[in-house]
Amino acid sequence: MKSSFAWFVSEWKSVLRSPMLCVSLFGVMCIPVLYSGMYLWAFWDPYAHIEKIPVAVVNEDRPVEYEGKTYAIGNDLTEELKKDHSFAWAFVSRALAEQGLGSHEYYFSIMIPEDFSRRATTLTANQPTPLELHVVTNEGLNYSVSKIGQSGVEEIRQKLSNQLSENYAAALFLELAQLKDGLQKASGGAADLHDGLQELSSGTAELLVGIKGRQDALRKLDEGGASLKAAAAKLSSGSAALAKGAADAAASMEALGKGLAAAEAGSKQLGQAAGELAGGVRSVNDLLKQFAESHPDLAEEESMIKLNAAAAQTTEGLEPLLKGITDLNAGIANLGAKQGQIRSGIAGLSGKLKELSKGASQLGKASQTVSAGIHQVREGWDGLIGGLEKLSQGEARLTAGSRQLSDSLSQGADQLSKLHASQSLYEMMANPVRLKEESFNKLPNYGTGMAPFFLSISLYVGALLLSTVFPMRSPASSPPSGFMWAVTKYSFLALVSIVQVLLVSLIITRAVGLHPQNMLYFVGFGLLASLVFMALIQLLVVAGDNVGRFVAVILLVLQLTATSGTFPVELVPQPLQRIHAVLPVSYTVDGFRSIISTGDYNLLREDSLILLLFGGASLLLTIILLTLYSRGGRPLQPAA
Repeated sequence: MKSSFAWFVSEWKSVLRSPMLCVSLFGVMCIPVLYSGMYLWAFWDPYAHIEKIPVAVVNEDRPVEYEGKTYAIGNDLTEELKKDHSFAWAFVSRALAEQGLGSHEYYFSIMIPEDFSRRATTLTANQPTPLELHVVTNEGLNYSVSKIGQSGVEEIRQKLSNQLSENYAAALFLELAQLKDGLQKASGGAADLHDGLQELSSGTAELLVGIKGRQDALRKLDEGGASLKAAAAKLSSGSAALAKGAADAAASMEALGKGLAAAEAGSKQLGQAAGELAGGVRSVNDLLKQFAESHPDLAEEESMIKLNAAAAQTTEGLEPLLKGITDLNAGIANLGAKQGQIRSGIAGLSGKLKELSKGASQLGKASQTVSAGIHQVREGWDGLIGGLEKLSQGEARLTAGSRQLSDSLSQGADQLSKLHASQSLYEMMANPVRLKEESFNKLPNYGTGMAPFFLSISLYVGALLLSTVFPMRSPASSPPSGFMWAVTKYSFLALVSIVQVLLVSLIITRAVGLHPQNMLYFVGFGLLASLVFMALIQLLVVAGDNVGRFVAVILLVLQLTATSGTFPVELVPQPLQRIHAVLPVSYTVDGFRSIISTGDYNLLREDSLILLLFGGASLLLTIILLTLYSRGGRPLQPAA
């Protein structure tokens, strides 16, 4: 039996002497770079070319007139889109847009409805109506483009919303500026009102003091009226007694004398009371006249009307009263002087006395009227004082309220003055929350983000395809041991891995444009991943030949879905999440990400150790299997 080294050399010579096998091996070496390089090159930065995506725009908006201005927001929007090169805009009719979507000419369409501008004028309505842009996407044609389109339309909507909000804010601040001017004028008017109310309150206070000063005089006048009424009652009683005495005069002159004396005393008392009453009435009339001249605005008040009517009634009643008292005094005096004549003319006197009794009775009624009128005047005066006190209190509250109103209006105008309208403020109100994005590990493009996944899959596919052209099971001659058998076969695989990784590293970094953070780590980790995949594929093929290759394909499918290469593992179904940790591509994806974008070398070390366990276990199991085959003396041939 050949030595281990000689057998190793002979195995290499058998491979190198087969031109077809060498060509096949070279082709397999190019598989990873073709797989990952072509895909990453094709989709390196697709979002940088979305301006080539055809999109239909339909403008059916009708301009509207609102507060003297014409609004044609649909036309404005289409003009802005013509200046924008985010997509390949096509401005067409609704029919052409629908036809283009159906024939796959457009990926999606934007329709501006006919009431687009009208809705913009409903901001101040009871129920404002938001503006609507109708977007029709053809997800069946290309789902990714439909999502890109939705994002693009959302950006257009946001810009339009900001512009409208800026216009609304500008209009609002214009109204606030006018309101500020109105508040300043109103504040000045309220201040003038306050000054006027202060003057009015001061005049009312002076008037109230003056009226209260006359209250004592009215009290005395009321008391005089009461005395007059009592005196008139006595006069009436005395005149009645006098008449009776005159009737009995013929029988008793003494009774006549007494009656005459009583009449004379009552007449004097009546005259005195009438004099006081007349003076009081004149004072009241003068006071009412002064009050009316000072307050012409109160002339129509009910209390003043009653006062004037009562004063007129009192004055009217006093005139016949005074005349009657004067006549009575003269008559009594004449009667006293001519008592003798009275005795002789008792018959004539009796008639006069009857007239005197009648006059006294009338005088009593008049005195009652005068007394009642004076009392009404006093009550009205007291009511007037109460009304003026209430008026004074109301004026005080109104004065305080006017000051508060003036201050509040002034403060409101000052607060509005602090609002400095500007374009920056309008923009702030339109878009108060700005999104400040900070990338923890920024990626320049889509291809850089997808490189870890496609690099891993391409190396796995390269190892899988190698098993179809290179005999991993059968040796060229009988091996000296299972160990040498496994190591020799794996040496070929390692050489292919080295070439694959170098080609991939060169093309991906130089031609495609990938920039890993550490090139040495990138090449070294790529080699580790490829060697692990080679060891795993070798184990599966040695263990089951074509069945092993089928298992390797199944693993490929699982690793395409469960290794978080495209979407996070949290988004895949629960069964796939459970197998995520036992798939080697899961760790190669994490490792490449650490090298290309995140710089997390602690995670890289952990991934490398796990991959070493995968590779070491696979190689060890392969050695065990080939050792068992070698000891059993059963040569392994490829399956038919």
